[in-house]
Amino acid sequence: MKGQEALNLVEKLLQAANQGQRLSYVQSVVFLETWAGRTYTEIADQLDYQHDYIKQVGSQLWRSLSQILGEPVSKQNIQAVLHRYQQSSAIRQGKQDWGEAIDVSRFYGRQEELQTLESWIIEDRCRLIGIFGLGGIGKTALSVKIAQQVRSQFECLIWRSLQQAPLLNALLDEILPIFTQTTQTPEASINSLMEQLRSKRCLLVLDNVESILSGGNRSGKYQSGYEDYRSLFERIGDEPHQSCLVITGREKPGGFTVREGKKFPVRSLTLPGLLGADGEQILIAKGVDAKNTQLRAIVNYFGGNPLALKIAATTIQELFSGNIQAFEQQGSIIFSDLWDLLEQQFERLTPLQQQIMYWLAIHREEIMPADLQAKILPQTPLIKLLEVLESLKNRSLVETTDIGITQQPVIMEYVTERLIQTIEQEITTNNLNLFRTHALIEAQTQDYLRDAQIQFILHPLSERLLTYFVTQSQLEQHLCDILASLRHQTANETGYAGGNLLNLFCHLKTDLRAFIEC
Repeated sequence: MKGQEALNLVEKLLQAANQGQRLSYVQSVVFLETWAGRTYTEIADQLDYQHDYIKQVGSQLWRSLSQILGEPVSKQNIQAVLHRYQQSSAIRQGKQDWGEAIDVSRFYGRQEELQTLESWIIEDRCRLIGIFGLGGIGKTALSVKIAQQVRSQFECLIWRSLQQAPLLNALLDEILPIFTQTTQTPEASINSLMEQLRSKRCLLVLDNVESILSGGNRSGKYQSGYEDYRSLFERIGDEPHQSCLVITGREKPGGFTVREGKKFPVRSLTLPGLLGADGEQILIAKGVDAKNTQLRAIVNYFGGNPLALKIAATTIQELFSGNIQAFEQQGSIIFSDLWDLLEQQFERLTPLQQQIMYWLAIHREEIMPADLQAKILPQTPLIKLLEVLESLKNRSLVETTDIGITQQPVIMEYVTERLIQTIEQEITTNNLNLFRTHALIEAQTQDYLRDAQIQFILHPLSERLLTYFVTQSQLEQHLCDILASLRHQTANETGYAGGNLLNLFCHLKTDLRAFIEC
């Protein structure tokens, strides 16, 4: 509760108890400055009054509130008392059902996002709001926090997770009796829900909307059997009513983008990472003892992803005994929980979307769509590529800047590791796919990028292959056999495989005469 909101509440309480009597200017200033943590001496100096007079004004105000609220009120406990009153008042005014909502008593940053969402919900009376972002970025926590922050403005509040992908009828069967506050079960239909949203001011939060989406070439496509959710979202966004639906997800559901706009009743908020001090606070709260520069480096590496930061902090504590330098020297810092999170998102992508993700990881810095198009095999129309890039952006898997498209570092490392694992398996099994369609080292690129591609792709791949084949000569013979098989194929069929083999031979310092003779 902000100071002005608290002051408005106090004025309402005093007006109701004293036949419309309002706070004086001095009383208002004393209350607001006390709420902000100022002492009576500081307030007296600000107003140019005597300290004793300001203290008397405050004491009288606390006594009046004590009588109205039925409990002792003082300068020290005024915030706690009013917070309790607001919560109990909201409960008395309407039904609240928080379902599986998580505990957000420890909540970091997001003040700008909370302010924006509160403005959209309270001032602009938006009907449908989407909170979107990468897995682990904090969408669920933000949805709970904003619901807590605005709950006093609603007659009814329901928070539900769609993680288990309930059918819409099952969800309506569960929540409609809460809206109606009756023992009679209304018809489980969108019409019944819309009637409730029109008749009273309700806040409905649906978390994890990606669970009812299917992935695929176009982001936002609904799974078979879940298309009626689209009708629900469209009607809530299109039809006039006094309520608000907040959804969260890793991608925007179909039909959302065309309805949203800065001045429309449908809006979306894409969550960035918690950079700077907000992200560092997560590491500190988890017990990481390090210099500010070290904390900042970890936060920046993980793009401020709260889940990734918590996993990193736990790893520092448990695997490195709190030694952050040892952690930094480890190199690859993708861990099982975060890996599973990214794996889940990657598996939902189409082959073309995965192919583009691999290329972005290989290129390792921003690239313009036209330059990216020139690398892709088989050739892909630019309009198709732009459509896929937009889909990946909606899933928070790529970022756009003025100079092109790229990936967050943690995503790039995951995709790079996946690329290496896949190509290692392709080479050992003679079943080439990515090895044909993607260059391990780009032929025409800056020296620093080529060095990075050798360091992060070619060298780790070579090391793994050497482990598999035991001796370098065995590996070289296997690569020669692959090269021999490629000679009977067309250039379109071999793709980048020949160049990749040459780069592997060069990295292994293989006698190039053997390469020619293969």
